[in-house]
Amino acid sequence: MKTITKIFKTAMVLCLGLTITALNAQTTHIVNNNAGTAADFDNLQAAIDAAANGDIIHVQQSSTSYGNVTLDKQLTIIGRSHSDASYSSDIGTLELVEGSSNSVIKGLDISSVSEPFVSGGNYGTITDLVFQDNKIGNFPNIGIYRTFNNILMQGNIIGSFSIGTNTSNFLVTNNIFTSSSVSFSMVDTLLFANNIVGYFNGFSITNNTPDLLNISNCLFIGDRFADITVSYFGTGPLQITNCLTYNYDANYNFATGSNITISNSQENIDPLFTFRDGSNGSIGTSGTFNPNLDDLTLQAGSPFINDGIYEAYNFKPLGTPTGLPSLKIDSYDPTVPKNSDLTVTITAKTN
Repeated sequence: MKTITKIFKTAMVLCLGLTITALNAQTTHIVNNNAGTAADFDNLQAAIDAAANGDIIHVQQSSTSYGNVTLDKQLTIIGRSHSDASYSSDIGTLELVEGSSNSVIKGLDISSVSEPFVSGGNYGTITDLVFQDNKIGNFPNIGIYRTFNNILMQGNIIGSFSIGTNTSNFLVTNNIFTSSSVSFSMVDTLLFANNIVGYFNGFSITNNTPDLLNISNCLFIGDRFADITVSYFGTGPLQITNCLTYNYDANYNFATGSNITISNSQENIDPLFTFRDGSNGSIGTSGTFNPNLDDLTLQAGSPFINDGIYEAYNFKPLGTPTGLPSLKIDSYDPTVPKNSDLTVTITAKTN
C-alpha cells in the first residue's frame, strides 16, 4: 500500500503554522481540586476567568471532575492524562465560544465538546484550535452555529464524532475512534487519515455533501461472530484509499456502490497489533479501548507497517501530553517516625 506521508505532513505544517501566536506576557496557572493542596485555583472555570490570552493552565489529576467549563480566551489547557490510573484530569462539557481561537487542549478526559446556542444568532468565528492527547466522549456536530476554521484533532481517543456545515480545514489524524459512526457536513477541506476505528459491530460513514470524501490510511477493526461492513450513507462520492479491515471472528468488508471507490486497500487482513486483550474493554470489542490492556503499535511484518498508522506522531495511549515531563510517586514509607527521613521512589519521564 502507498503512503500519504507528504500530504499528511504538508497539512500538519499548514495547521500548526497558523496555530498559537506567542505572547510576551505568559502566565502559568495551576488548578487542583484535591483537598489540602496549595494551588493557584481549585476551580478550572475560575482559572479560565482569571487568565489572560496566551496563558497556560495545568489541570492536576483528581478523582473528582472539574465540571463543565466555557472557554472564551486563547489558552493552553493541559491535563495530567486521560487514562493513567490515579493520574487523570477529567472535565465535563467543554463549551467553545467567541475568544477561544488559538487555544490548545491536551491531556484531558472530556465528556463532551460543544458550541452553545446564542440568542440573536451572533455566533462569530473560531479558528486555529488544537485537540491533542485527549479522551473525548462526544464531539457532536461542531460548526452548526459558529464558523470553525483550521482545527487539528490528533492523538485523541474519540467516541461519537460529527462535523457541521460551517467548518473548514479540519485535520483528523492519528486518533482512535470507539463509536459506530462518523458524519460530515463538510468534506472539501477535510483530512481524515491515519486513524484506528475500533467498533465491534462494523462502522458507518456519512457524507452529507455532494463533494468527494476521502478516507485514507485507516484501520477498521471489529470483533463480532458475524460478518460486518464499513457502510456508507451520503449523497457525494466516497473514496477509501490505503485502508485495511479486520474482524477477529468473521469477515469485515468495505461497502460497494456506484459512488464508492476502493483503492490500494485490503480486507480481512490482521494488522498484527503488538497486543490486543480480546475481551470486553479491548479495541474492536463493544467500541472500547483500554490503553492498559491494548498495545496498538504494529509488529514487524504487519501489512500496514510501511504505511505507518502513527505516521509522524508519537501516540500516547494514556493521554500523557506529548512533549511534557511527568512524575509518579511509585512508593513511600507511610510509617516514618517524627523528624526522620521519608524515603520516596519517584519515576520521571519525558513524554
